[in-house]
Amino acid sequence: MAEQKPIHYFVCSDSSDSLNLDNSTESNTIVEYFDSEEDVDLAKLADIVKSKPYCVQKHFIVYNGTEYCAVETDNVENTYIFSLKHRSSIVPKLTAGTATIDAFIEYDKHMEDMAKKLETQPGFKLRDSNGKVIPDGKEFAIQILSDPEDELDEDTEGVSEEMLLFHNKYWICNYVDYGDGRVNIFCGQPHEGDTFECETINNIVYLKHDGEYLFFDADDKRSLLYFSNKVPTKEQRIQIHFDDNGDIWFTNWDGSTSVTCEEVKYPYSMIGLCENNIPTKFRLVSL
Repeated sequence: MAEQKPIHYFVCSDSSDSLNLDNSTESNTIVEYFDSEEDVDLAKLADIVKSKPYCVQKHFIVYNGTEYCAVETDNVENTYIFSLKHRSSIVPKLTAGTATIDAFIEYDKHMEDMAKKLETQPGFKLRDSNGKVIPDGKEFAIQILSDPEDELDEDTEGVSEEMLLFHNKYWICNYVDYGDGRVNIFCGQPHEGDTFECETINNIVYLKHDGEYLFFDADDKRSLLYFSNKVPTKEQRIQIHFDDNGDIWFTNWDGSTSVTCEEVKYPYSMIGLCENNIPTKFRLVSL
């Protein structure tokens, strides 16, 4: 496996202490400083990056002390502005070459379009993958749709036939007790999935399991999703988004943070909120 090249940062000298080199997002970097934004000429910075073949060539990052800007080296007019809280999900993808500026721009536009659709839809109804309304109290299962990037490696020697069979099938949310005794959702094998139902309160649809409400604990550092017998507050609510093909994804209530599955290709894996990450797609199946 080839060693990952470092990504190039250009940082305002007033913010020279802003990069935390103990953070894996920033430990593999090359950093140069500028005195003020007036000194920033993206074309010249691109030439600097091109002169260093040992660093990532497709993108570089400019930080002015307030916001980050990802720049495409061969087209410096193509940029993407993001904040500190989104850095840990954007920079690694640009560094590894698994995402592009255009992909992030398209994702933001898609999220904005979906938000507008939700605003214009009175009386939101939960629907299964066939478009059928799921009434309150009706049981359904949640399937996790695997991403092509989560496919097993080509070398399948030693992988059981059972593993190969269910790997490319849908994955269903599983509930487990975490160390603190609370119940949170995990990615589980298909035969170990659990059932959900919904409840509508004041035109807000809540997901439930065993009579408890799914919610996001903003104070939880792991950003996992939990269950409680109390109706979630606005800050704790989970927003449900629909694709045109009936697939869904979840975000926090303001839509800024998506729910993702850590590694779909493993039998068990955490599901939680991840800032500015491409959301994991799910599918609701009526039972």
